[in-house]
Amino acid sequence: MLGIVVISMGSLTTLSACRGFHPGTANPPEFFDEGTGNTLSVASKPLVFARDRTDVAAFARDYVTLVAVEVDHSGDFANYLLLYRWSTVDRRMSPPPNDESGELKIFAQGRVLDLRPLDAVPVSLTKGAALHVPAHEETVTHAYRVDTDVLRFIATSDTLGVQLPQEPLDTPFRMWEDGRAALQEFLRKTASP
Repeated sequence: MLGIVVISMGSLTTLSACRGFHPGTANPPEFFDEGTGNTLSVASKPLVFARDRTDVAAFARDYVTLVAVEVDHSGDFANYLLLYRWSTVDRRMSPPPNDESGELKIFAQGRVLDLRPLDAVPVSLTKGAALHVPAHEETVTHAYRVDTDVLRFIATSDTLGVQLPQEPLDTPFRMWEDGRAALQEFLRKTASP
């Protein structure tokens, strides 16, 4: 029996039986975007990076959340990394970055992957609970088109860090929540070549 759940944010419908996703498993969930006709597969857990901001407050941090998504547009597959930039720092002490500061550097295994954001986040990748959007009011979102080799390199790297060089404070972010196992499972289950 196919279980269908409508998510209140956006027009995503869960197609939980398509790839055998069941809550609590590592299989990537799959969603149908009724507005575009695209099917989205999403890593079951994001990668979350943090940097301490003790310069403005005790226990304050800036965060970067990265989410792998595959979009199937009638058999034409594309991979994306979604970036959510958010912070626990009081905006009066440190305003959030502007929407134009989206350059992303990923440090892994002694290499630097330099990613440039798309001009706009594709409509299928707009905010919705299914895409691991942080529960935070002021979140800046960017999307990056990537291939499976980039995702595989990230998923299998022993060390990972990120930097947003266009921000006034360009201190690197360190791994906070490790989603590499979920990214590896995402790569095993998605249909991208």
